[in-house]
Amino acid sequence: MICELCQLNIKQSWHLTMLFGLETIKQKMICSECWSEFEMIDAVAGCAECQIETNNEYCNDCLKWLRQGYPPIRNQALFKYNAKMRAYFKCYKFEGGYHLRNVFNDTLKQRLATINVDQIVPIPVSKKTYEQRGFNQVIGWLEGVTFAELLECRYSIKKKQSHKSRQERLNTEQPFKLAVGQNDIKGQSICLVDDVYTTGRTLRHATQCLLEAGARKVVSITLSR
Repeated sequence: MICELCQLNIKQSWHLTMLFGLETIKQKMICSECWSEFEMIDAVAGCAECQIETNNEYCNDCLKWLRQGYPPIRNQALFKYNAKMRAYFKCYKFEGGYHLRNVFNDTLKQRLATINVDQIVPIPVSKKTYEQRGFNQVIGWLEGVTFAELLECRYSIKKKQSHKSRQERLNTEQPFKLAVGQNDIKGQSICLVDDVYTTGRTLRHATQCLLEAGARKVVSITLSR
């Protein structure tokens, strides 16, 4: 097997239980060297709201959100958005490497299994983005997870989030609307799932939309921060 990220050979460990069919053989998509370059986030040492490294309970950005009256989302970010993660997103999200969804499928499923909510909701992509990319990168990671598409984009985003400045992201108008009736949301606890937490604007828009529709509680998980 060739590593999908560095193109070097992957060393596969074999056991007798594999040879006799007693254990499922699961091929690795990336090598151990590449995997070691993804930095897991220490939830205890980070901001209680977004998990960025800070010496205080909340970082300055999250304090601003909370002081402005936005409800807490207690985002759980799994990995740091470092050079290796940027390279992964380049291959998966921007170059159409849909098969790379499997790199983080198990990790995300394990974390979601610890979240006690009624519904898991992926952040949607616009119709234009879906037509260009061919898939929603978040839904790709949710294979084997029961989720509900409760939100949809109100309009086609003219400029990709990754191309926006920080201030442009913060000034983005509400991009979401309900894709279902309010009865599907009222009184529900919901976990939003997104790819990268940058400013928190996207998740807070989605949270606001769901709470206004009657959701009881909204938390979130992102692959990276």
